[in-house]
Amino acid sequence: MGSVVSLTTGDVLAREGERHSYFYLLRSGFVHSTIQRSNGAEFLLEIFGPGAIFGEGPAFADRPRPTTTRVVAPAILSRYLPSDINQKFATMPELADSLIKLLGFKNQMIVEKLAGVAAAPTERVVDLLLRIARLQSNSEFSSTPESQDFQVDLTHEKIAAMTALSRVTVTRTLNALSRQGVIETRAKQVIIHDASALRRLHYKNS
Repeated sequence: MGSVVSLTTGDVLAREGERHSYFYLLRSGFVHSTIQRSNGAEFLLEIFGPGAIFGEGPAFADRPRPTTTRVVAPAILSRYLPSDINQKFATMPELADSLIKLLGFKNQMIVEKLAGVAAAPTERVVDLLLRIARLQSNSEFSSTPESQDFQVDLTHEKIAAMTALSRVTVTRTLNALSRQGVIETRAKQVIIHDASALRRLHYKNS
């Protein structure tokens, strides 16, 4: 059932506003889901890591894609047509139940993320860094301790676009976190030295 595809960094799976027949199960790699703001900048809505299912809502509803999904690290995916799954519903009703629960959970997560746009700059930046670190921890770093450094390959401009902040605000926020010793900023990178401390800071500010 379905087919397997391999994609490279920068490949676009589906663009915002376009119709796309497939939905996906991500086997390896990372995919970003973004929406375009009125000023043309992209806002990061979700980061998908290994094991994530995405695109099922508009695929089953035959609606235009609400987001653009782009590969940000070489990825292997299984792709499915809704008709592939519909044929299984009669013999596997639990599959339909799981899909409904998944859609409900993801809708709730989207509401929470959009609500986070009103959060303070530090909370927005920390939340983004933690989301990326969590995905890395669930994949190649799954067996390493909390003290493991996490490398986030994003420029200040990219973080600004992903958090709906200005580049200056992002730079000030990262510098403040760096002075606390939880991260280190490098050229086009942020190194998380203490994910636990960063997480505590996030909960303190939220």
